[in-house]
Amino acid sequence: MNSHRYTVQLRINGDIVPDDITLELGLEPNRVRRAGTVSHGRILERSLWSYSGASPEVFVREWDTLEEGLLHLLDELVPKKDVLQHYIDHYDTVWWCGHFQSGFDGGPTFSKALLLQLASFGVPVFIDNYFSDD
Repeated sequence: MNSHRYTVQLRINGDIVPDDITLELGLEPNRVRRAGTVSHGRILERSLWSYSGASPEVFVREWDTLEEGLLHLLDELVPKKDVLQHYIDHYDTVWWCGHFQSGFDGGPTFSKALLLQLASFGVPVFIDNYFSDD
């Protein structure tokens, strides 16, 4: 059993209109948050548009390797890079990666090809680590 699972999302945060991003990209986000709404007892100051590449009935897809997940999103988003560039240049945009682990050994690795593709987007990679006894 693999003690590491990964999720991947492209997240755009800021003074954005999530519905506009959805229309411009023609992609259904997995999560949208709008500034001014209440979430977990606090008023959100920034909006969020997040895309996981999962089908609409699945919130996010889990991957056995982080590289698989990132390559999947890159395959979908490279053709839309020109549209995304405005958001990348003007808003807080990240490749958000969830790393779910049940042990302290190992972790993600990246091939040279993946690193070159990620670098071409100019978007930081953020890895959020979670430990689970499961």
